[in-house]
Amino acid sequence: MTLLSRMLGRRFRLPPAATRKVVVERELTIPMRDGVTLLADRWYGRGGERAPVVLMRSSYGRGAMFGIFGRLFAERGFQLILQSVRGTAGSSGQFRPFHQERRDGLDTLRWIRAQPWFSGHLYTFGMSYLGYTQWAMAEEAGRGIQGMALGVTLSNFRNETLAFGGFTLEGALSWSRTMSILGGDLPLWRQILASRSTLKPELFNHLPLRELDVLAVGHQVPWWHDWLIHSDPTDEWWSDVDHSRHAANTAAPVITIGGWRDIFLPWQIKDFEAMQRAGRHAWLTVGPWNHTSSEAMGEVVRQGLALFSADAQGTIPFADRDRVRLYVGGAAEEWRDYPSWPPPGSREQRLYLQADAMLSASPPTAPCSPTSYSYDPTNPTPSIHGPRLFEYSKMPDMSALEHRSDTVSFTSAPLPEDVEVIGAVGVELYVRSSATCSDFYGCLCDVDPSGMPVQVVDGYVRLRRRDAEADARGVRRITIECWPTAYRYRRGHRVRLIVASGAHPRYARNLGTEESLGTATKMVSAQQEIFHDPAAASALLLTVSTPRGLSSAH
Repeated sequence: MTLLSRMLGRRFRLPPAATRKVVVERELTIPMRDGVTLLADRWYGRGGERAPVVLMRSSYGRGAMFGIFGRLFAERGFQLILQSVRGTAGSSGQFRPFHQERRDGLDTLRWIRAQPWFSGHLYTFGMSYLGYTQWAMAEEAGRGIQGMALGVTLSNFRNETLAFGGFTLEGALSWSRTMSILGGDLPLWRQILASRSTLKPELFNHLPLRELDVLAVGHQVPWWHDWLIHSDPTDEWWSDVDHSRHAANTAAPVITIGGWRDIFLPWQIKDFEAMQRAGRHAWLTVGPWNHTSSEAMGEVVRQGLALFSADAQGTIPFADRDRVRLYVGGAAEEWRDYPSWPPPGSREQRLYLQADAMLSASPPTAPCSPTSYSYDPTNPTPSIHGPRLFEYSKMPDMSALEHRSDTVSFTSAPLPEDVEVIGAVGVELYVRSSATCSDFYGCLCDVDPSGMPVQVVDGYVRLRRRDAEADARGVRRITIECWPTAYRYRRGHRVRLIVASGAHPRYARNLGTEESLGTATKMVSAQQEIFHDPAAASALLLTVSTPRGLSSAH
């Protein structure tokens, strides 16, 4: 463990260790208000028994993969309390993902404040689910919590589980399988192998979905059935897991670290925007990372230590940097600092879909027939690339997707100069579908002179009958929210939008009916039409920072 901490300290570029003599008190018992007992380990440097406290609440055990954080913090002047959440790694009670974390977290804070080794400084730290457990306690930020370090996470897990009205099948099932393996204190090598293992692709085509937990895990998983039963995003069952209201009210300083390829990024940035609008002390960093990136992990540790140390010493954190730090990809490949998100001076730029499969800064002026394609759920449009829980491709070539018959593409003329897209990305479509329930997917690409389309960002939405009112032609206006980005297009490259009606199994395929998600087996093909005429001008929506923008992309 000491050798590993030395290696990680160098790799993460952490401050030098103040001590290598670390004490670990294992399996402390922390009582909850309902009689359940949660287990925790306490890490601190010898002689630092009353050092500032950092709390990590983990759903993945307290073994070496997470215990290493205890040593990294203890070696640098902090105590770290690593707690296993309810129903995991020896903590009693039943594990109900997301629903249990507010009350248990608040009870844990009260317990820590009552301990003789607590001296008044308390911070929270963690990534992914461990970040969500911080948001669940965030009503105490500024009172019982003096600082929060959040990595690749969000304040409302409904948003990702039922993303954009659909269901994140691949991520939800893969995470459920991982939880079945990581529930205990496993050796480091087993934790790494388990976290990287993937399910067989053909498994995701099985119907009905309610049987998938047994096929993937070997036994029934209670929360899997909960999610399928409550698959409507408007279901009040999800209200207990929504802690987004805390973002604007968080008085403690917060650092939030995300990745352009992370599954939680759209909602993580919304949390930051809420803090930004409220004038809170918050800093955002977004790098070229995916969800399990070790570089993102190192950034959270490094910035967390800097924030907690500054607060404990009574100094101003990050006095020498702006509030937003972004890695700008594409032709730029550089880090930049900005005072806010999106950068000052950014503006929305529309590129309109045209009848000749072009994208233009000018709206269509003449009536024309819509562009059409067929979607067959028995051969669902696949998710070629994009943010995923475990997988990531450094060269996301979208050629295989655009060559399918169930996708259509629209492309700009070559750009006369470099163009930077930094901020929100969306697609506004006017659509007509033969199905009562249908999905739409949009992928923004960078097409180089050789013709290869590389994915920049993508987005998805599930359109139910209730979601948008149809006009006299049966046409409905929808908006696809894509991942935000910071990306420079090179002069001579082209902008391309690929439109489809699925990205399976990243999002569960739409079967064409509005039957229950968990039990449905009937599949209905859909005839899809995309309108691009003066009365229904579909468009790609970009946030551009270049002065001239895309006005010449005709």
